Amino acid sequence: MYIVDKPVMEKTKSEIEVKLKTMGEYVRMSYLQRAAKSQLDFDTRKFVLLELSKTYEQKRMYLDAGKTIKNAAEITTTFREKMMQFMKAVEFHVKGNDFSEAERIFGQALALGNDREKWEMKQQFKQFHFTQAQDYINQSRRSNAKALYQKMLSMELNAQEKLEVQNQLLGLYLKLGNTREYHQLKDRMSGGMGLLPP
Repeated sequence: MYIVDKPVMEKTKSEIEVKLKTMGEYVRMSYLQRAAKSQLDFDTRKFVLLELSKTYEQKRMYLDAGKTIKNAAEITTTFREKMMQFMKAVEFHVKGNDFSEAERIFGQALALGNDREKWEMKQQFKQFHFTQAQDYINQSRRSNAKALYQKMLSMELNAQEKLEVQNQLLGLYLKLGNTREYHQLKDRMSGGMGLLPP
């Protein structure tokens, strides 16, 4: 009987690369999953995790891709590479609609950076959210877009970004028939308290 969790025979990065060239995508995914559970040195294990993450991304399995690249980041030794991998994990979790995990990993990435890198990561973090919200709109997933834009209002946005989020929300409130929220936001934008009279 074939054992799915059986460790792979290959032990080095070059051996695994050669083996991967002979495989179709589903066999490749299964092989990489087994390789990730096998006894490998850190460099080979990191290579396997990064390859597996790419495979998950191609299949639009974003949460699996995010978990896998986060695992790779945890065994990466250089700060720069570790930050980049954490930020990729953040992007995958935003795409996978797991915003709390995205925020948690983002905190790990921020802890590694200097002031300039932190500023860059914050810009990236915002961009991941803007891109995902736009994807929801393009796919007519208005409720998802509304929830994400509402969440974005609590982020550190500049005046232009905040206005963009508010305008998107106004349009979504109208399309979804959320007239109360529409009028509250409109009032807040014009300097009011955003409260409707009882």
